[in-house]
Amino acid sequence: MITVLFIHSAGPQGPGEGSSALVGALRAILPPDLRLIAPLMPKPDAPEAEPWIAAVAGEIKAIPSDFVLVGHSLGGSTILQVLTRFGLPDRLLGVLTLAAPFWSAEDWEIAEFALPEDAGTRLQALSNLVILQGDRDEVVAKNHPALYKALLPQARVSFLSGIDHEAAAAGPDLVAAIHSITAA
Repeated sequence: MITVLFIHSAGPQGPGEGSSALVGALRAILPPDLRLIAPLMPKPDAPEAEPWIAAVAGEIKAIPSDFVLVGHSLGGSTILQVLTRFGLPDRLLGVLTLAAPFWSAEDWEIAEFALPEDAGTRLQALSNLVILQGDRDEVVAKNHPALYKALLPQARVSFLSGIDHEAAAAGPDLVAAIHSITAA
């Protein structure tokens, strides 16, 4: 069985908030050979990079089988920070981000969340990297995936039609992207 570790966005994560609708959609449609884990991150209403990095690293270490990392918004950028800092785990099949902010972009410069300048070198062996962005995202600008692609040229970038930042309707697109990683 393959584990899908989903790291949610910043902000409230109660019913109908943050990534909860997306997680619910994934739980409803993921095939039985994929096991979804979606842990809460520390202080989602006031996130700090170091506690999130530590939490994600701990979740990764606890996975006993092959796995895919999926991150929504801050969750996606945090996954990339963790892998840049600690390296690629042996059982990692790939990474999928959705609406992940590029924290060095104009008007998004928050150093604690930004990838280091050598992230491209450190992550060059990450061959299964999918960066998704909704074409109706009202929070993360449409140029952020291109900024990731410039840093991580191996990334496959796709825009999802009709998907906003909350991405509640993106479940089928995420499952298809997860299958593209697990089938590789």
